[in-house]
Amino acid sequence: MFRIKKVLNVNVVLAEQNGDEYIAFGKGIGYHQKVGVAIPDTAVFKKFMPLDDSRKSEMIQSLNRIPAVYISMTSQIVTYAEEKLQAFLLPSIYYALTDHLHFSVQRYHAQQALGNRIYWEMKTYYPDIFAIGEYGLTVVRDMLDVTLPKEEAANIAFHIINASPAATARANVLEVTQLVDNVLQAIRVLTGGTIATTSLNYERFVTHMKFFAERYLSNTMLEDDGQLLVNVYSLYPEAAKIALKVEKTITAIYNKPPTKEELAYLIIHIHRVLIG
Repeated sequence: MFRIKKVLNVNVVLAEQNGDEYIAFGKGIGYHQKVGVAIPDTAVFKKFMPLDDSRKSEMIQSLNRIPAVYISMTSQIVTYAEEKLQAFLLPSIYYALTDHLHFSVQRYHAQQALGNRIYWEMKTYYPDIFAIGEYGLTVVRDMLDVTLPKEEAANIAFHIINASPAATARANVLEVTQLVDNVLQAIRVLTGGTIATTSLNYERFVTHMKFFAERYLSNTMLEDDGQLLVNVYSLYPEAAKIALKVEKTITAIYNKPPTKEELAYLIIHIHRVLIG
């Protein structure tokens, strides 16, 4: 059972449960309610405990000024995302995405388009989640009659990724996409732009690089297997030359070399890309 401490919105209240304070989300739970009123657990579909009091104060002020329709849009997008991903998102998504959508629509009305520098990367490396972002744009259009820029799909996708259960165990998605993009740009330059970016092998290479970037940035790289590197170096000398230059690029930017086994798999995937 929750007890209301403050009504923030038609669908959001500050509530206490077992001595802890939560920002609680639920359809209509704040409608015509008063402080001290008890609401059943079943009425709350998400509860979120901010990390500290200053963060809680910021959220309360923000949710106080955001119209209820934005909570409804977020709920619809999150429900859709959880169905597609077959996983529950972290409760923090309800505040983060609601606040973002409100800000995006404000920018739209003020004709202040900010764009998104990782639009292409998000669309390419996370197509399933990017599609959820595109769905989010249709929700905004249907509920507010506002057509946000296509780049906003990447922003919504970014919030979905960061709210996924594995987000805290994973490297930051922005860092991952930037690392992958650095490698792909290096590959394009080193091959003279001759590789087929529409091939299945290239798609596999992009997927491999995404997971490599996550391991690399979270310091969980594959073990240092020198023998595997020796073997693939002799098998694929052309790919090995390119991979060694990519390795130097990564090390120069991030001041940390990939392990020998990671380099070996990089050679294998570059070889596959070279042969189409």
